Amino acid sequence: FTLLGLYYLNSANPSEQIRNKITALADHLVSLQKDHMSNEWKWFEPYLTYSNSKLSESLFYAYLATGNETYLQAAKSSLDFLISITFEKNRFVPIGQKGWYIKKGHRAYFDQQPVDSASMVQTLHIAYTITKDDRYRTLAIIAFQWFLGRNSLNQALYVHSSGGCHDGIGQFSINFNQGTESTISYMIARLTLDTGVMP
Repeated sequence: FTLLGLYYLNSANPSEQIRNKITALADHLVSLQKDHMSNEWKWFEPYLTYSNSKLSESLFYAYLATGNETYLQAAKSSLDFLISITFEKNRFVPIGQKGWYIKKGHRAYFDQQPVDSASMVQTLHIAYTITKDDRYRTLAIIAFQWFLGRNSLNQALYVHSSGGCHDGIGQFSINFNQGTESTISYMIARLTLDTGVMP
């Protein structure tokens, strides 16, 4: 999140000092990925929790700020790894908070949270914007459709009558609370698609 903020700060007020901070943080992420990488695991940590795609997204923005191809390659490889785990049967299935996913362990499928879907939509959007790879655009739309019922329970989380969003997906039912974070997550995902990912 710091990298994302620095990218936008540098876009508004270009500064060598800000770019140096972007470089330092991005280099640290690349180093973490190398430390934890194996043929089966191309991530920055030995676990996946929530809003995972923000790590990849931050490296896409670091690439935009610096032009460093290393950041772009790390962003793509980590995002592709995350995609391989969180997209199943043409649906987005975020890591569940009841156990997460520890390296060499088993991933949790529930409870899934709206913030994960919103993060994935944003990450796939910037990936498509930079690479022009239509696969990322298609997956961004699928990730957004998680809110609309294309999910593990085939139930919509977005509620047209209230404008709110349910708080997540459990193993047997959705969480019927409509919290602020969930509603904002839906709005962020929708606004992201409205900026140009949709065909």
